[in-house]
Amino acid sequence: MIFDQFDSIRIINLPHRTDRRSEMEGELRRIGLLDDPRVAFFNAFQFDDAGPFSSPGARGVYQSHLAILDEAAANNYRVLILEDDCDFTADAKSYAPPQEWEIFYGGYEASDPNNLLSSDIIGAHMMGFSAKTAVHLADYLHDLEYEGIHPPIDGAYIWYRRAHPDIVTLFAQPALGNQRPSRTDIAELRFFDKIPIVRGFVALARKLKRAVIR
Repeated sequence: MIFDQFDSIRIINLPHRTDRRSEMEGELRRIGLLDDPRVAFFNAFQFDDAGPFSSPGARGVYQSHLAILDEAAANNYRVLILEDDCDFTADAKSYAPPQEWEIFYGGYEASDPNNLLSSDIIGAHMMGFSAKTAVHLADYLHDLEYEGIHPPIDGAYIWYRRAHPDIVTLFAQPALGNQRPSRTDIAELRFFDKIPIVRGFVALARKLKRAVIR
């Protein structure tokens, strides 16, 4: 299966989001990876200010992905990066890549599903990278040149691919990971996530939505 192709599997998680960690552990258990020695949770970066990014959360996600890529580059690892709101589909456990790849999109939303390579892609919740690409990509992200607001990590990955069209990119079709409905840590909270009493009802509604999707 696809998970066998990685030397390292890292899951980005804010330490205070024990709810997401617990749900992610359930996902890992479901596909037989919970006790796999290659799997580890990565304590996500947190910032008080957005810096050049659109929000402190977007900055934290970007720096967390980059730190994991730095680790993979230093160890010559083929790495799978998961975000802690990733739910695996029923096909994830049995999926076998049809070709060799250097960048792997396991979960994504495409603006043009009929032309994935040229499409804008939203989401970086299930991303795989070869050892060679991890080295090159980490350097690219460290030195990324931009104007205005710093692109988020999913946008930066698109920039990298378009700057290096020779990089072999594989999209799982259909996607193997969906983003779980949950309270965000990237954008500003909606009003119903700010009120403790309401938040509990919203969390229950999200669990019901997740059950329906799955």
